[in-house]
Amino acid sequence: NKYSSVLKSTVFTGILFLLPGFFLNTFAQQKPNIIYILADDMGYGDLSCYNPQSKINTPNIDRLAANGMKFTNAHSASSVCTPSRYSIMTGRYAWRGKMKYGVLWTYDWPLIEKGRLTVGQFLKDNGYNTGIIGKWHLGWNWPIKPGEKIDTNKLGGRGMKESRAREQQIDVTRPLKGGPLACGFDYQFGIDIPSLPPFCFIENGNIVGPTLTEVRNDDEGMFPGYNQKGWKSDEIMPTMMSKAMTFVNEKAKSDKPFFLYLPLTVPHHPISPGKEYLGKSQMGHYGDAIQEMDDYIGKLMALLKELKIDRNTLVIFTSDNGSIMDVGAFTKNPQWSVAGSGLKLFGHKSNGDLRGIKGDIYEGGHRIPFIASWSKVIPAGKTSDALISLTDLFATTAGIINKPLPADCADDSFDISVLFKGKPIKTPVRETAIFHSSKGIFAIEKGDWKYIEANDSGGTLKSPLIKDSIYTTPAQLY
Repeated sequence: NKYSSVLKSTVFTGILFLLPGFFLNTFAQQKPNIIYILADDMGYGDLSCYNPQSKINTPNIDRLAANGMKFTNAHSASSVCTPSRYSIMTGRYAWRGKMKYGVLWTYDWPLIEKGRLTVGQFLKDNGYNTGIIGKWHLGWNWPIKPGEKIDTNKLGGRGMKESRAREQQIDVTRPLKGGPLACGFDYQFGIDIPSLPPFCFIENGNIVGPTLTEVRNDDEGMFPGYNQKGWKSDEIMPTMMSKAMTFVNEKAKSDKPFFLYLPLTVPHHPISPGKEYLGKSQMGHYGDAIQEMDDYIGKLMALLKELKIDRNTLVIFTSDNGSIMDVGAFTKNPQWSVAGSGLKLFGHKSNGDLRGIKGDIYEGGHRIPFIASWSKVIPAGKTSDALISLTDLFATTAGIINKPLPADCADDSFDISVLFKGKPIKTPVRETAIFHSSKGIFAIEKGDWKYIEANDSGGTLKSPLIKDSIYTTPAQLY
């Protein structure tokens, strides 16, 4: 009848009116939040879930692995910091660009090319709130004082004298450009490099707090340079994690999902655990700092549960390269040299049974812990021996949100989300992976084989376990 028709029409119109918002919210809920936690110089054997004999207790990271998937054949693209972080952000090997060896130094210019699409920009373009809280180490457009000239193409490799000279050419009172905000991040808070000046927090390209006037030069393994008055290394972790918790709290209220890139500074030197964590591990300050990080990760996971977003939040925990195991080489202060004496004093193997250390082309330089937890998708208690690389984040996020990768980006990135289901797959996600040492030496892994293009470690290690005859050969094949 007439009234029935009017009622149906009214209801249908009301449904049409509501549909756009309904679809928007449903679509946003289907996209997971993504938190990517990156430890700094943490080895394959530091976590107790990877090394039952570890002298470091990491119950919260262990729980993350127990509730998700632990990867045993994950690798950083490089065995040192900057190129590894470049690969995470861009999905491509850093040696394809201008970083042929080494790392960026203090007051270096951006390594990520202008116009290069990053995972941050990609997710932002696809409806994500994006934030980075932690260590950047990919360069900035530092403000140059009037009349000064700097060769911005010269990257890394400067000594203290040259670094201090460049510092005098920089105007640290002006905002920094060309950093995370230029790479697709809505929000940035953190530091540039923990062991190099300027020693201060940076927020959205602005130095936080008083003008930098002091020059730091002490025994914490820090290079001399601008230091903010009252700067304390042991406040880096709690400050950054407080900012991370605030970011998650705020973005959880939004209809949009969030991507939080959380590159922490532990256990990179200066090794500065909070006072309440001193003596907690059986591995000196090095282990204490990792246990502090583990504690904060536990608090972050508890917050996700409290906000009822834990089931649809993908949390990845990994490291930028292997452990250096020789922090004592940077300082005369004995309390910071514990990592270098880990095996001798504590019976702890930071890189497990793997040969090599940070910087080396051997497995200890680039095989890393990698844990993925996403209870809505990833079954608990799974382990994967699939070959994966830190370059794979970009393509994996594209697969997760079901968006094709744009052309001319993420050249070396593979979608590993198919592995998250924990089921056998017919063909490997990636057949090979390429690694790069601190001195620019290459290696490639395929199946059970690894080829190294040099006759040594490509870094700093001179292993007494290697026979002298191997140094007469042009390459190594295992």
